[in-house]
Amino acid sequence: MMNIDKLIREIIPPNDYQHRNGFNNVPILNQLTADEKLQIEDILIKMLLSASEQEIDTLIVETLAYLGSNKSVPILNILLGSCSDEITKLVISTSIFEINDDENMIETAINITRNIDDKSDAYYIYKLTSAFYYLIKFKSKRVNSFIEEYTKHKEYLVSYNAKQVLNQK
Repeated sequence: MMNIDKLIREIIPPNDYQHRNGFNNVPILNQLTADEKLQIEDILIKMLLSASEQEIDTLIVETLAYLGSNKSVPILNILLGSCSDEITKLVISTSIFEINDDENMIETAINITRNIDDKSDAYYIYKLTSAFYYLIKFKSKRVNSFIEEYTKHKEYLVSYNAKQVLNQK
């Protein structure tokens, strides 16, 4: 069995471009034993509990979703209600849905995306295009229809990415 602290550092590297750009922890997670996954799950939940709102690491949230961590859902719901960053909220709502198929998260995610679509934010185009890649994980007709509205957006990057996630070239 591998040292759990070392394993956590491999699964959740420092949150910076150098360590996270192109990073994917799924191959590491897939090699873990059931016992290691349970230990990792508990540590990741503790990490979320101790994080301030500004320090919520979405990689931890997504990792818990990949592990199917029902144990993390109560804390994820609390974070969803208390977090003010829209992209972080979108990651949390998508992750909750991935864990337990909570249909309420579909409307939550759509509403969050509507908030992201704010032309007064200089980065809204990039946030909005990122949002599509989280929304599509819902595999929902409602979400697909919502994204479809953006395929004719006047901003090329928005319409291009909406078409990409819907597999329309």
